[in-house]
Amino acid sequence: MHDEMAGFYEVRVDGPQRRHYRLFCLLEQDDATKKLGGPSIIVVDGRVKAFRTVLSQHDYASVRRLGEEYLARTPRSVLR
Repeated sequence: MHDEMAGFYEVRVDGPQRRHYRLFCLLEQDDATKKLGGPSIIVVDGRVKAFRTVLSQHDYASVRRLGEEYLARTPRSVLR
C-alpha cells in the first residue's frame, strides 16, 4: 500500500453477492525478542465493503492504530 498505509499489505477477495473482503497485514521478520518462530505474515484487521465502494479514512485510521499497537509490543502478541 502507499501514503499513510505504507508498510501494510492488503489481501483482496471478492465474495458472493458482490461483497469485497479485505485483510490488512504486516510482514514481520523474527528475532529473539519477538518469538514468532520465523518470518511471519501478521493479520492486523479485516474489513468488508460493498461492490464499487471505498473504505473510509476512518477505516484506514483504525487499521493504522491497530498496527501501531501491535508494533509497540515486545514480545509481540500473536495467535498461532
